[in-house]
Amino acid sequence: MTAATTVPALAAPIDTAPRIRPAVREPQFVCYLAGQSVSQLGNMVWYVAMSWTAVQDASAATASVLMILSSLPTIAFTLLGGVIVDRHDVRRLMLGSDLLRTLVTLAAAGIALLHPGIALLAVLALVFGTVNAVFQPAAGSMQPRLLRPEQYAGGAMLNTVTGRLALSLGGPLGGLAVAFGGLPLGLLVDAGTFAVSVATLYFVRPAPLAASAAAGSGRRDYVREFRAGFSFLFRHPVLGPLSAAVLLMELGFIGPMNIGLAVLSKAHGWGAHGIGLMLTGFGLGAVAGAILTNRLRIRSHIGTWIAVSAALIGASLYADARATDLPAAVAATALVGLFGGPSNVLGTVLIQTETPDALRGRVSSFQTLISLGTVPLAMLGTGFAAAAVGVHATYAACAVIEAAALLTLLSPAFRRARIAERGSGGAVVEAEAEAEAADRSR
Repeated sequence: MTAATTVPALAAPIDTAPRIRPAVREPQFVCYLAGQSVSQLGNMVWYVAMSWTAVQDASAATASVLMILSSLPTIAFTLLGGVIVDRHDVRRLMLGSDLLRTLVTLAAAGIALLHPGIALLAVLALVFGTVNAVFQPAAGSMQPRLLRPEQYAGGAMLNTVTGRLALSLGGPLGGLAVAFGGLPLGLLVDAGTFAVSVATLYFVRPAPLAASAAAGSGRRDYVREFRAGFSFLFRHPVLGPLSAAVLLMELGFIGPMNIGLAVLSKAHGWGAHGIGLMLTGFGLGAVAGAILTNRLRIRSHIGTWIAVSAALIGASLYADARATDLPAAVAATALVGLFGGPSNVLGTVLIQTETPDALRGRVSSFQTLISLGTVPLAMLGTGFAAAAVGVHATYAACAVIEAAALLTLLSPAFRRARIAERGSGGAVVEAEAEAEAADRSR
């Protein structure tokens, strides 16, 4: 009798697919995220200190002008910054930016002790805005290179959660700093957070660019590279409409959530801590929105989710203006954050998945420009409109602008864009309109 080895017919197949660990277990990403979250906390301390100091020493219109000053250098240089980021070491660019901001903020804290005033705030706004022209595109390029595509969704959720938690803590921390130490203490805290970011970035090593992307870095035609990035973004069937939605959402959001909170707090006598508490409500709501978006595992009609959430943000902003007591105002800003969860998480995944490594800096710079380009209009509009027609009418107009994001649903590719799971849960963006076109061409 001959012995034979047989395999049972009903044996379960062996799963040889590699298991992708969650983004929270990537040490490089966690280190980077921790430093950036602390830095965002310091940013909120700065914004509260700047807006409250400006409103108290001058007016809401002055605070609007300072916000505009902060955005103008970023608007002017961010597109060039995107090309620079795609050419050079993204880690070194971020390190240099935060080191510079640490030193400048420390010096400003000392000056504020001796000669406080609006002029110092204006100089700081210009410096921070110039540095952001490189830092923001670099940050947009860094995060995807610390993760695998399958981890983008989890990374986007974690980034939103930690960023909003930093906002929740930074708001009241800024209010306390201003209450107990004025502008100098606020600047000192801000400088400390930049130093933490420098320390964490020192240990981060992003994945190298693909060979094709690295090969393209030798060219020196900045204009051609800028045009390539612009063409990619605005001809893309999903990212193009997404950019339009982001533009409208930022245009309706920036004024009410920056100058508007200071105006409401002053009108109702809530003080600087009122701004901080409303920002805390917004941050906690945003954390809940990001976690809920991730738990729901939204995979289809991504554009619809984003556009509808914009309309709900607008309604919540108007409810904030109508609130007559601080708890109600905090609850309204919490709803603003809650409804912003889908747009933050899902929009980030769309951008990261659809953008090749060679274009990440430029695409991030365009997104930064879209967001910050609205700042002059939003800040001027909010500050002067509140004085001319009142807070209620101003917030109502901003709510209408938010709801206008629903117009992007006229694009079938954006409306039906979906995130399809692949393998162990990785995200890859697809547009049903493109699939239909491919079917028709067969």
